[in-house]
Amino acid sequence: MTRGSAMMRFSISSKLLLFILPLVCLPIAIVGYFSIHAAVERVNRLVRHEQMVEVRTTANKINDVLYYCRLDLETISRLPVLEDYHIARMFRLEAEAEFNYENIVRLFKDFIGRTSYYYRIRYLDNRGKEQVSVRRGTDLSGPPPPPDERVVRMLRSSKEGEIGFSDVLPSPERRGYIIHVIKAYRTGWGESAGIVVIDLDFEKIIDIVKAIHVGEKGYAFLIDQSGRNIAHPQFQPYRYHLGNYPDASLRELVTEMMKGGVGWRPYLFEGEEKVAAFSSIPVLQWSLAVTIPTVELTREAKAIQTRVIEVVLGALVFAVIGVSVLSYTLLRPVRNLVTATNRIADGDLSQEIPVQSRDELGDLTSSFNRMVKNLSKIQNELIRSEKLISLGRLTAGVAHEVRNPLNAMKGAVVYMQRRRPEDSLVQEYTQLVSEEIDRLSRVVTEFLYLAKEAIPALVPTDLNRLILATQNLLATQAREKGIAFRNRLDPSLPNIHIDPQQIEQVLVNLVINAMDAMPGGGDLRVESALRKATRDQKRNGFVQVTLADTGVGIPPENLQSIFDPFFSTKEAGTGIGLPLSLGIVEAHGGTIRVRSEENKGTTVTIELPLARDGREEHDSEGKENNTGR
Repeated sequence: MTRGSAMMRFSISSKLLLFILPLVCLPIAIVGYFSIHAAVERVNRLVRHEQMVEVRTTANKINDVLYYCRLDLETISRLPVLEDYHIARMFRLEAEAEFNYENIVRLFKDFIGRTSYYYRIRYLDNRGKEQVSVRRGTDLSGPPPPPDERVVRMLRSSKEGEIGFSDVLPSPERRGYIIHVIKAYRTGWGESAGIVVIDLDFEKIIDIVKAIHVGEKGYAFLIDQSGRNIAHPQFQPYRYHLGNYPDASLRELVTEMMKGGVGWRPYLFEGEEKVAAFSSIPVLQWSLAVTIPTVELTREAKAIQTRVIEVVLGALVFAVIGVSVLSYTLLRPVRNLVTATNRIADGDLSQEIPVQSRDELGDLTSSFNRMVKNLSKIQNELIRSEKLISLGRLTAGVAHEVRNPLNAMKGAVVYMQRRRPEDSLVQEYTQLVSEEIDRLSRVVTEFLYLAKEAIPALVPTDLNRLILATQNLLATQAREKGIAFRNRLDPSLPNIHIDPQQIEQVLVNLVINAMDAMPGGGDLRVESALRKATRDQKRNGFVQVTLADTGVGIPPENLQSIFDPFFSTKEAGTGIGLPLSLGIVEAHGGTIRVRSEENKGTTVTIELPLARDGREEHDSEGKENNTGR
């Protein structure tokens, strides 16, 4: 059989490999083939998109710098404090002129502090002489500089009311480049009162252009409205213009950039093929380009092609290994089931296979484990039934043979007590014999009850009231032992169909056992509750009664034997109470469970079904009538 199973497993594994491998590997190979051909186009689109995003973002940033510079210059040229300063100087009001001067300096500093792109803000008179000048991080003390002729020439060449931008100029006071942004200042009655100048730090804009990197050798450059190169990571401003660009394709690119708008096109520079994305800067009609060598596109495409081939080969190898492992993993639960089935066939019902998945095989394993547990339970119940049947036959015969002698002995004892009432010794010993005869009679009665297995007479019963009646019956014993009843009874509990005498007997047995387990006193918690139906219960649900004591508990080695007839750990116990209670509860269609921990207490849970349908009740009544109850 083992050899046949091995052949079967090998056959299933082979089928999985033959059918799954083509289904996995063929799509991977096809996808890899098309991915290689799409790699170049994909890289071109991605790089082009990256270029366009980079160039648009940077162009908008530079345009914002120029736009807000114009806006700030307009704002400064409209400040009333400039007019107040001009009037105070014109009428030689020194104190007022000094006060207005300080206000202007403070305002200029505020404008410079708002942005890092302003190097200096100045207010000049009509001759170009500085009246107020604020520079970033520079001491204002010292003699005033000579008139700025470049600014005066710019003002004279500009139209009235317009803002003028100079070319990119080297700064005589610092290393780097600046741009003069000027606007004439006029008083409220239209008189020319001077010039307001913002010296824009063009080095900051050059740094923005230099910071752009696309790929390994990609860079950006900036041209003005005349096509002159004013910002480049390798050349100084105005190094190239339309008259000296080295390649015709580059001149065509610059010419197209001068038209404004956004675009993307290839070109040559110093013999190297490149592609550039460009975007305009509307404030000054400048244009920014981001360029990258085309060789990088090809190299990136080849790298992607190599990676795709590696991924395809790796996927093929992984698929082979994965399918092999999968076939082994899928068949392992089946092999475990076969092994467990063989052991069960040999009589070993202790097998339980671990559930290692939540799929159909996991469900099959769980169902198999439940089946084994049910078989073990059925086997235990059959053994117990056989024991009870044999015990019933034995106890019926023994009880019949013992009861008659007990009755005779009881009569003899009573006769002796009546004949010798004055003899204290006779009275003492006959009383002792009488009590022992009564105890043996009760044991015989329990034996007969256990052997008879009487069918319960089901009637609607208030279970909560039955519980309280049982506690009242044993209240005196409980008080003597220092035991308190702690009840949590559900007031909404409906009446259920039970035999109240039999269930009362069960409750009495359980309460007595709980009190015996608490010789030093304690609490006995009794709860009742209505539970919803489960898959194994009646459709109407069931009532649950819980008795939990705080006694000595039951040792684990004895917990499995408590329902065996004649098993008892008490000196005066008969071992009949719990088996009898179990039989009564099961006769009612219910269950009884015991959970215990040593030195912590024992919890007994009884579950009784709610009212069953009329047919079952009718059948029960018929059985009762047939038994003569």
